[in-house]
Amino acid sequence: MLKQLNPREKLVIAMGLVTLALTGVVYGGVLPLMESLERSALQVATLEKEISEMQVYRDEYTQLQAQNLRMAAILKKRPADFSLFSYLDQLAGNTGIKTKIIYMKPSTVKDAEKKNSRSRVEIKLDDVTLEQIGRFVYRIETSPHLISVPRLSIKQKQQESGFLETVLQVETLEK
Repeated sequence: MLKQLNPREKLVIAMGLVTLALTGVVYGGVLPLMESLERSALQVATLEKEISEMQVYRDEYTQLQAQNLRMAAILKKRPADFSLFSYLDQLAGNTGIKTKIIYMKPSTVKDAEKKNSRSRVEIKLDDVTLEQIGRFVYRIETSPHLISVPRLSIKQKQQESGFLETVLQVETLEK
């Protein structure tokens, strides 16, 4: 049957067969290989990103672990009979604002998630200056006993007086 075809028809059939073979090679081999390479490159990029995130998390975890060890060491050095209430009362006396205290309300907050307790004291001060509050808060925050002021509310009493009304929430970890 091919013998009956003229050379031009034979050429067209040969070109068609070559085109069909090339199409088969491209769609059956080259394109799937390129898609596979693309997927592999995406997977590599994703894994590299995950690795860098894991390194950040590892560094963060290491810092938190070191911080926990420092906090545990500080808590261990703290006297066994340490009381946040009495410490703040003494500190108020040392900074000269003890007479400005309206009330001091102690409480204990148990954190079920972290499995620890916090000793908390709410202090209301009246007729204090910003300098007195600043000095008192500074002494609290720089205390060697892991004490912090998570909440502070300041209200001006009268426009011209310069005196303030303040409510502080002070807390520390319990042993």
